[in-house]
Amino acid sequence: MKYLKTITFALLIILLTSCSSDDDSNTSESKFIKVGESSFEMKAAVVEPSFNSVFLSLTNSTEAEISASFEGTTLNNVDYFLARINHFDLTPGETYGLDEISSVEFIVNGDVINSEFENGFSQFYKSGSNFDLEVASGSITVIDYTVDSINLSFSFTRNDGTEISGLYVGSFLYITPGDE
Repeated sequence: MKYLKTITFALLIILLTSCSSDDDSNTSESKFIKVGESSFEMKAAVVEPSFNSVFLSLTNSTEAEISASFEGTTLNNVDYFLARINHFDLTPGETYGLDEISSVEFIVNGDVINSEFENGFSQFYKSGSNFDLEVASGSITVIDYTVDSINLSFSFTRNDGTEISGLYVGSFLYITPGDE
């Protein structure tokens, strides 16, 4: 009987280990931004409504690292996507076109110093100094949005023809004015 328990326990450990590695790969497949052939894993999302718009951001930092940055922790090698959507909050099932997005940008390898994003290399934006990096078309779709999670996708095309896509499925930080 003791031998049977040992074998059962060993099989359970193998099963749990194989399931957790499947879950890890699924996580990165559901949280990414792809610019041309380059792919960037996103680990956290932030939704921040303001007076007449909502800021949506994705980053390769974790929720714990983002919270620590509000306390003064410096973060390095940060990839940061930000979109300002001209609505009071996000709506499930809604697609927001470029005419409803007042700004969008994605910067990689930046730093967060004193809760402010600095430096980095632009991958795309709505308007800026390099015409080729500007997005010519695209949209953001909020597939689902609840108190616990957000499911969104987006696609843009830069003026130089580079295709951009992104997907984020997971939890998010909801920040109201004064939370920072």
